[in-house]
Amino acid sequence: MIFLKRTFVMILSTMIMTAGTSCGTKASSLSFTGETVAAQDLGLSVGDKLTKAYKGMEENNPVSSDIFFADPTSVEYDGRLYIYGTNDSQEFDSKGGYGSNGYGSIGSLVCYSTEDMSNFRYECTIPVTEIATWAGCSWAPSIVSREEDDGKTHFYLYFANSGANVGVLTSTSPTGPWKDPVGGPLVYNEMKQLKNDPVSWCFDPGVCIDDNGVGWIAIGGGEAAHPDENGMRTGNCRLAKLGKDMISIDGDMIKVPTYYHFEANELNYIGGKYVLTYCSNYEDRSAFPVELGKAPQTCSMCYMVSDDPLNADSWKWGGEYLTNPNQHGYPFSNNHSHLQKFGGKYYLLYQNVSLLENMNKLQAADGFRSIGIDLCEVDEKKVEIKPSKMSDEGVKQLKNLPALEMNEAETAHVAAGVTYYYNEDLGSVILTGIGDGDWLGLTDVDFDSGANTFAAQVRGKGIIEIRLDDIDSEPVGNIQFDTGSDFAVVKGGIGKVSGVHDMYLVFGGSFSFDKWQFAYSDGE
Repeated sequence: MIFLKRTFVMILSTMIMTAGTSCGTKASSLSFTGETVAAQDLGLSVGDKLTKAYKGMEENNPVSSDIFFADPTSVEYDGRLYIYGTNDSQEFDSKGGYGSNGYGSIGSLVCYSTEDMSNFRYECTIPVTEIATWAGCSWAPSIVSREEDDGKTHFYLYFANSGANVGVLTSTSPTGPWKDPVGGPLVYNEMKQLKNDPVSWCFDPGVCIDDNGVGWIAIGGGEAAHPDENGMRTGNCRLAKLGKDMISIDGDMIKVPTYYHFEANELNYIGGKYVLTYCSNYEDRSAFPVELGKAPQTCSMCYMVSDDPLNADSWKWGGEYLTNPNQHGYPFSNNHSHLQKFGGKYYLLYQNVSLLENMNKLQAADGFRSIGIDLCEVDEKKVEIKPSKMSDEGVKQLKNLPALEMNEAETAHVAAGVTYYYNEDLGSVILTGIGDGDWLGLTDVDFDSGANTFAAQVRGKGIIEIRLDDIDSEPVGNIQFDTGSDFAVVKGGIGKVSGVHDMYLVFGGSFSFDKWQFAYSDGE
């Protein structure tokens, strides 16, 4: 599945109009501070060949078209959904794009965010093992937030240091800077709550905060570790209350009586009850109690429900809600999901190897995962998660992307050929490594009643073409520039555009790109 162009029939006269037909269009101003530099005609072009993309514009999944990340978790803040995952690209790059994902080189997490569930902004890579220097790896995050006594929203990001222990980072922003408040692991087998009854793998934290503001954490995985445990009752999932500070354990840990528990813990608080989700193991299912219905399939996502989480007997089997990716048309892979309510709907974030498949790399590499999102039906009164699916199509866009507001260049539905870099001077992430034929695709971009000016903050020498509705369409305009070694805001006129369109920014030259915005000016 490579990029599939839209086959719209375009009538350019409905989009590109002269100033004489602009009656009713209101002037709008650019949000960039400081002076702008006029675009130049430098005779540049974007080249004859577009960079190959690994996701179609009709496909909302995977979230990222150019970065492998997995083990999803998310948090809503200020109208945006922030999505975090294990940085599989770190391992992929360390192996030159070949071989199996052994996870050993992964010491960071990736974060994207979105307002509309279609255009995703690359936020950052969190260098976990550089912050928590005692840790050697960073896998399977879980994040929660809570307003604290200082009036600020605090974010608590828990992660697995391989299968050895669990750590936590804190920040007052969903993108950092982060700090290591404990200076060591939060949960580990040598701690008093676990030393007499350790788990096979002390990893994969799942965290939630209930309506009383109390935090809870579930951890653990692997095979049965004790003589009284077996493949069905592995005994390797533990749960505890977090301290008021969210970075300590308050009291004992209980053993959650799960069925076929293996890994991928997450917690939710729904309808006054606690919901533990996890991935099932590969053990024989013949002993599964008949009264509980059908046994879960191999490596599927299951859940348990409780209204009294520290009472082991209160946990009840909920069922299987997401089968393995191979039941949804994707190659078999491990499984991990996160349930998120956003905009009044429940979404299921999950992982598969669809991006690797899109790259046609399945024969050369395996286990490098990507995150997808589909709707999930949840009965809040009964606290039931209905069976969900994985798909390329994913979910519908929630709202249009406003072209007449400033937008970060690292926002895209599809990104082809670019890389991301944090620029300390600007204090923001920029697109870099841009060359001829690289491009971004954005869905449902709203030009309102009209725009005839395009501005971009750039550095270097290059051209940005604006194309609408079809990447092979004639551009409605471009800006060309040569800013040397400094960033500058370059502005140029384009044919008037109005209404809602898919938009493509196609690049030529060699430059870095920070922000963009459209506007309407009577003087253009």
